[in-house]
Amino acid sequence: MSIEHNVFLCLCCQLQCVVCSVERHKSFPGKSVARFRCVSKHWAFLLRRSDFTELFLTKSLTRPRFLFTVKANGKLLFYSSPRPHNPDDNSSLVASPYNTSFPEYFPSDICSTVCGLVLLQGWKRKVPVICNPATGEFLTLPKVLLKEKNLPKVKAKSNPTEMGGMYLGYDPLGKQFKVLCMTWSRDERPNTHQVLTLESGKRLWRTLEHKFHFVNNGEINGDICIDRVFYFRKYSKIVVCFDVRSEKFSFINTNEDMWYSLSLFNYKGKLGARCLVEQELELWVLEDAGNHKWSKRSFVFSPMRHYRMGRQKLLLGMTSKGEIVYSWNSFLLFYNLESNTVKRVNIQGMEGLGHPRICHTFVNYVENMKFI
Repeated sequence: MSIEHNVFLCLCCQLQCVVCSVERHKSFPGKSVARFRCVSKHWAFLLRRSDFTELFLTKSLTRPRFLFTVKANGKLLFYSSPRPHNPDDNSSLVASPYNTSFPEYFPSDICSTVCGLVLLQGWKRKVPVICNPATGEFLTLPKVLLKEKNLPKVKAKSNPTEMGGMYLGYDPLGKQFKVLCMTWSRDERPNTHQVLTLESGKRLWRTLEHKFHFVNNGEINGDICIDRVFYFRKYSKIVVCFDVRSEKFSFINTNEDMWYSLSLFNYKGKLGARCLVEQELELWVLEDAGNHKWSKRSFVFSPMRHYRMGRQKLLLGMTSKGEIVYSWNSFLLFYNLESNTVKRVNIQGMEGLGHPRICHTFVNYVENMKFI
């Protein structure tokens, strides 16, 4: 038996030990796994194996966490904590930091997370960055082509082409992350739809066929990725869908009774939209995308009056138990739809940062040991 074969068997045994640890300890933290890379080259090799990273992701999907992006002391930090099983007014979330911090100048005005990766964007033409909090790695996206070649010259006073939106999606079957970028212009330059696949080798933007034209009016927002399709709102009556696998667009009309102030979120695996009507909470669930069919559920919103929950940006999402989560100052509010009760949970663990500012909070973050 060759030395190389013995080494391979030894590495496999070590990998099996790590796998068994993941199996036994359902709360096995990604932060600890990431530190194992520094033990030796063999460990670094093991932790990059696809069979290990896929197993770790499978386990992580069963135990989603809270993720917080925090700015403090001139740095951009990531904190996470498990979700409480039965929160009450005496509960606290103890958030712990990931080992790597990023410069504060990293874009963070717009932030989204899909399957463990985080897309950071800025309003002022900052270069978008994708990072993995669990591994500490980050990737600066290549420059987006804002002009089509072979177009006639335009007047100097014409508005330049600008970003209309950038979205991160994941195809669980193909195990591929993709970024969709949409640009817009008010002159004769056409809009562009470009996509980039996150994979090894040279990363290039690929231009997709133009299927529709839109004007950026500040209403493209509320994106959410569910089972390889991500959705975002266009105007008040249309939801745009992009299939990450096929790279095709489609559209869903909203119900005529749905108010314009929609917030999109994952409703138990389906696309959900939330609106407020006076003191009632209306939840719309997409039951049939092909026929644009939505179902409606209404809830008395009286427990939320004290917290002034009319502001759309406070909605974070829904837990697997059907509780809607809101952010409110340094607390999280868990609104139980069935009992019509609210539980306030304190966020702890950041006291040593001085004056931290929580920029974004995500409800269904899963740790992913995939290296980018």
